[in-house]
Amino acid sequence: MKLEMKSIKHSAFASQETYCYEGYVYIDGKKSIYVSNDGHGGADRQYTEDRVPMSVIREVDEWCKKNLPKWKMSSDGDDPKEYDTDFEMWCHNQVHLWLRAKELKRLLNKDKIVYVKDNDLYTWKSKNIKKISGVHINNFKIHNKDIKIILNDMPFDKALKTYNDYLDFDKVV
Repeated sequence: MKLEMKSIKHSAFASQETYCYEGYVYIDGKKSIYVSNDGHGGADRQYTEDRVPMSVIREVDEWCKKNLPKWKMSSDGDDPKEYDTDFEMWCHNQVHLWLRAKELKRLLNKDKIVYVKDNDLYTWKSKNIKKISGVHINNFKIHNKDIKIILNDMPFDKALKTYNDYLDFDKVV
């Protein structure tokens, strides 16, 4: 089963305990489930599209629990407990990844160079530069020969994976 979430809309100001969002889940390329959350800590709303039986939601939930990695959390300081990744968790992770991608695009398309140094992620900005170009990146490389990973220099998918890896979100489903 191939799951994708598309047409995501997110409201930062309305997100309190959870993401306030809506989007559509495509199953094997077919628009199948509308999901949304008000951002107040309650459960997602999940509705199937026309001609898609409601039982599909339960099937997707079971598929997620069986096929996606488990996650751990400790809310009381004790050893973390392990949980299944259910459909709702998958949806929230997709919103999270979508927001990270949006954040990285904003960084890369503006006036910053995003790079890795000493196994940590940094940004560099010059007061005089309104938009980073190849010339700026080459000049940055000349003056920072020890920096080998510059996200502005990568295809976006690879830059996003690197960005998430260094922000410890590489285990997000």
